[in-house]
Amino acid sequence: MGAQAGGGEKLGKGNLTLLDVIAQSIGFIGPAFAAAFFIPTIVGASLNGKGAGLASPVSIIIAMVGMCAVAWIISRFARRIHAAGSLYDYVTEAFGERIGFIAGWVYYGGVIALTLAIGLAFGGFLHDTLFFNHGVELAWFWYSIAFWVVAGLMMVRGVAISTRVQLVLGVGSFLIILIFSIWVIMRVGIVDGGLSGQPFNPSSSDQGWNGIFFGILYAVIMFIGFESSANLAEETKNPRKHLPLAIFGSCITVGIFYIIVTYAQAVGFGLSVQDWLAAFPPLYALAADFRYGSTFFGELVQWIVVIDIAAVGLGTAVGSSRGVFALARDGRLPKVLASVHPKYKTPWIASIALAVASVIVVIIVAATNGLMTVGEMDPGQWFPMFNWLATFGGFMLVAVYFAICVAAFKGMPGESSGLLALAGIVGGLVSIGAIYGVIVQYADIPTYNRVWWIAVLWLVGGVIAMLILNQMGRLRNKTA
Repeated sequence: MGAQAGGGEKLGKGNLTLLDVIAQSIGFIGPAFAAAFFIPTIVGASLNGKGAGLASPVSIIIAMVGMCAVAWIISRFARRIHAAGSLYDYVTEAFGERIGFIAGWVYYGGVIALTLAIGLAFGGFLHDTLFFNHGVELAWFWYSIAFWVVAGLMMVRGVAISTRVQLVLGVGSFLIILIFSIWVIMRVGIVDGGLSGQPFNPSSSDQGWNGIFFGILYAVIMFIGFESSANLAEETKNPRKHLPLAIFGSCITVGIFYIIVTYAQAVGFGLSVQDWLAAFPPLYALAADFRYGSTFFGELVQWIVVIDIAAVGLGTAVGSSRGVFALARDGRLPKVLASVHPKYKTPWIASIALAVASVIVVIIVAATNGLMTVGEMDPGQWFPMFNWLATFGGFMLVAVYFAICVAAFKGMPGESSGLLALAGIVGGLVSIGAIYGVIVQYADIPTYNRVWWIAVLWLVGGVIAMLILNQMGRLRNKTA
């Protein structure tokens, strides 16, 4: 695999700037959505009641170090390999086409799961925001279907449209939540008699290190997607320079954001874990608290989260469509999925296929009254399937992160083997911790205890597909 994409149809070249690829990574991550939904889970609002409690910033810091190590390795690959397949192409270069195909099968299987999940979340959150604030009673699935119609058209029309919408939606929501969190910290420090360092002390976790390590699982999930800008390598003006900046920079930036937002919530609720968890989602409650915001601002934050979910949906859709395109162009999937629009130079068949699949999932979930359930406290018909798909997709992506960390030990031209090995160890350990967390922490929770073995079945399916492709002569032991 050379530095550029191999044969076959090419996507539009040189249309995207540094801001576009940054928007893709930030948009995929969805920091405002993650801050509202996953931070309370890190604290302890999980299905099994485990969490880091007051020491939640510690979980986030550990996850940030590990994910930044993975991001640094990926950024080194991104300097040299400029193809739409991103991590699939990187693992292929390191281990050959057979292992590379399996990595692509797992990685893009996970990204597609996240894409399917986020459409459900958009409809659900938008419905709740309109219903509880204004009494609008239109069913959630109509919002989800409308989102995919619009997103599908945007993906076909041009990725620059998607990334610039993500830039406005994702980065705008990021800045508003960041400024508000800094305001909360400042007000507590000035008005309420000073700040506390307890949230950064591991001993503040009432469940000890076990709770902190469980928090790391969800903290890692909050970083997922930092690498997605690499999928736009063929469409970026200066991929060698811009992609590493977007990949590594987005990981550090959202990590700092999460630490600030989590600390603001800890001190904003008076260092009381009980109050923190009782105000679900705590970000909404804090924004509506008269000490820090207002009822109007509380609703505004709800709209910001909805907007950020839309940015996440565009990010996952763009990333997954490029991955499907890359696999199809290399002969791993039906060639029709590698079709490039003659005018817009986008993977239009892959994009439409993903939008249609997402709409089908929405219809199935609505028609089956949720398809699955995880308890009486589900916030809506859409939620169980969303949460399961998000957990499954995150698990699959972290597994490929681990493969990338292993690949670092093979070395790269022009890179320090010592630094690569160190990053591989740090990133690999955190990735293993997240994988272990899904397997062990969910062992006694119905539905979620199936995540890891369904992922194994998906992996087995990839191995079988690899053997078939190899028998057909479509795979080689070494890269081109």
